[in-house]
Amino acid sequence: MGLISRESIEEVRRANDVVAVIGQYLKLEKRGKDFWACCPFHTEKTASFSVSPGREMFYCFGCKAHGSVIDFVMKFEKLSFPEAVEKLALRAGVNLSYESGGPSRHERSLRDKAFEVMNLAQKYFLHELKRAPAAQKYLHDRGLDGDVAERWGIGYAPDEWSKLTDLLRDRVRDDEAILASGVSRVNDSGRWYDFYRGRVTFPIRDSQGRIVGFGARLLDPNAKAQKYINSPEGPLFSKSKLLYALDRLAASRRLKQDGRALIMEGYTDVIAAHEAGFDNAVAPLGTALTAEQVQLLRRYGSGVTLVLDGDAAGISGAERGLNIVLEAGADATVAVIPGGMDPFDLLRAQGAEAFEREIKSQRDAFDFKLEMVRSRYNLARPAEVTGALEELAAVLARVEDERLRSRYVSYAATALKLRESQVTLAVNEALAELRRRDERAQSRTATDAPPRAKTAAAGPGGARLIYERRLMARLMDLPQTLPAAGELLEPGVLANEGLRELFVALLNSFDEHGSVVPGALYAHLGEAGRMELEETLKLTQAQGAGKPGVPQEAERESLLEELRRLAVGHGESGGRTSLEALRKRKSAGKRAGRRP
Repeated sequence: MGLISRESIEEVRRANDVVAVIGQYLKLEKRGKDFWACCPFHTEKTASFSVSPGREMFYCFGCKAHGSVIDFVMKFEKLSFPEAVEKLALRAGVNLSYESGGPSRHERSLRDKAFEVMNLAQKYFLHELKRAPAAQKYLHDRGLDGDVAERWGIGYAPDEWSKLTDLLRDRVRDDEAILASGVSRVNDSGRWYDFYRGRVTFPIRDSQGRIVGFGARLLDPNAKAQKYINSPEGPLFSKSKLLYALDRLAASRRLKQDGRALIMEGYTDVIAAHEAGFDNAVAPLGTALTAEQVQLLRRYGSGVTLVLDGDAAGISGAERGLNIVLEAGADATVAVIPGGMDPFDLLRAQGAEAFEREIKSQRDAFDFKLEMVRSRYNLARPAEVTGALEELAAVLARVEDERLRSRYVSYAATALKLRESQVTLAVNEALAELRRRDERAQSRTATDAPPRAKTAAAGPGGARLIYERRLMARLMDLPQTLPAAGELLEPGVLANEGLRELFVALLNSFDEHGSVVPGALYAHLGEAGRMELEETLKLTQAQGAGKPGVPQEAERESLLEELRRLAVGHGESGGRTSLEALRKRKSAGKRAGRRP
């Protein structure tokens, strides 16, 4: 996704009245000049959430959530900043312009047409299901017919060579968009054909609820074709960045209650879970879980639970996903369905209560990983201890959060009956090898890499960059810490130009307004700063506002101590001179009519 121009962001903000937009989500009551409602971001009985048309912002006196109309849509729908801007632009009919890396006018038109194709294909599949007794029986036998099928948009693609394709080419008259949608293909001899034939279809939606692809199950058990298929990669569909039922998470009651998403294996598992009240269930799209999917889920809640099929194949096949959640530093647990069943089987056979029991018996993901490693190695033999250590070190070296990695090292040492220093040495060796690989990869691609990719690449300093982004995210969650932070830390200490620019913008914002409104920062940042703001906002969504059970003052002191260590670690005696100079430059810029 490209960098949306500042002018477009301002146009979108002006074109979307904050009261009108928030009123589509909440029942607002006017009192005086402002509008009030119960806050959607925390549980309350008395309305403390206010919307000010004059100030064009919202503010909750309970949980302190606040921001512009763009911030509200980001927070409520769990969207990134660009996604929220694009959604509001579509609402207001604003044509976005991009400063760099954005889609061309032709690409935007192609996507719009491809969405139209998807909607027509979905209507076709729903219509064909009504004419397909075999498909209806398949769904009925599995409890997926009637209202369930209607709620989930389940359809049927008949076993016809080009029936849908012919319809689309007649209606849409845009072959490029039809091919881009993935529902039709052209073979080597130039013949068009339907990609889905003889299959039950499941629409796949993005976080905004738009159909971007289809999953499909073969109906004929004797056919030699692949049992399950998904849409091919294209302008709308990228399976590593999507999840089945992702569009339902923002409204999930269970997710708000537990703070956890349930990651299952298949579409029918997810449907059965939702129908039984577990509306926080999602599934990867026919492949192993990816790091992008884990980061996407962290927008919605603090943790994830991997729900594994109880057979050996299910547990073994899920290990890559287990490694991914550990490497991402997610608050991860594992629940194993007993008796060789999957979630769909258990829910149908024994109901929601039995499934609830299994979810409540979830275990910490790293403990589960240790158990799997111990089951593969005879730890009474030194050579196998070495093998187990190397396997764990390869995973731990990829854990982004250094503090979490340190805790895992301690647990691993206990499990393998080694000294922590031995495990730390193995992890450091694995980390050094990863950095060497990164350096070799970067040296091979340096001449071809676009400027944006070079700026964003973590490279050998990736751990430091991520750590500093987390500090910026915590500063945004605790803006009252900014004055003291500015006295402690020189902007020049930070890892790159974008972080330095963002830190200065945060200081300026608090100096001028006494608060930080993320959506308002974009107009005051250059390209590098805006890239870092987007990365930092992802972390604020993943981390949430502070640590559960930790008093805000203690969290503030902890943050200041980390900033102090960061300054000292880079040979700085403090940032007082820098902050004073910054404010002088800001005042001078204002007198000269320039933005600092």
